[in-house]
Amino acid sequence: MRTILVMIVIVGAVTGGNLWIHRGDPLLGYTSYNGHGFSIDYRHDMRFEELGLGGGSATESIGMVEGRLEGKGLEQFGVIWMTSEKLPSHISSTPEGALEYIFAVIGMAGTQISNKGEVVVMSIDGCEVSSQTFDVLDSDITVRGKVGAWYCEGAGKFLILYVIHIPDFSQPEVLSMDVESIWQSYLNSLVCY
Repeated sequence: MRTILVMIVIVGAVTGGNLWIHRGDPLLGYTSYNGHGFSIDYRHDMRFEELGLGGGSATESIGMVEGRLEGKGLEQFGVIWMTSEKLPSHISSTPEGALEYIFAVIGMAGTQISNKGEVVVMSIDGCEVSSQTFDVLDSDITVRGKVGAWYCEGAGKFLILYVIHIPDFSQPEVLSMDVESIWQSYLNSLVCY
């Protein structure tokens, strides 16, 4: 009996130590991107890339990363970063202004946005996050999405997280009911520094 009790204590100590050592690691099946003042976890089987915004390469002052997984449906997320100086002077240097700017850039690229929801403001870890749902019209298919923006003091830039989701390509008329929870899961894994 004493031997079993000692084994339980040893296994518990080793397990607890491993959990403590690996407490910041991504979940099994996920990998982590670290750069430009933030980190985010994403599924390891996603196509993932770093891009410039509006052409060119990503810089410390503006750019984006994007993850995309296609199969039966589509799950795509992206994190856009930009310093206040990259916002046009007629747009307020606020999370709502960053959202306004991103929707303007998307519109200039020829993408049609509809059904923008009300801006919802929440506080996460002391940051004011402004978020909004939207639909993208693409080749007679409506894709549901959600976007949120906040200012990361540590990084000195705005971060904008977006998600678009199509549950099933064979039923394109069925809009995603999961886009909010998918967006929230990426937001929960995103850390700015």
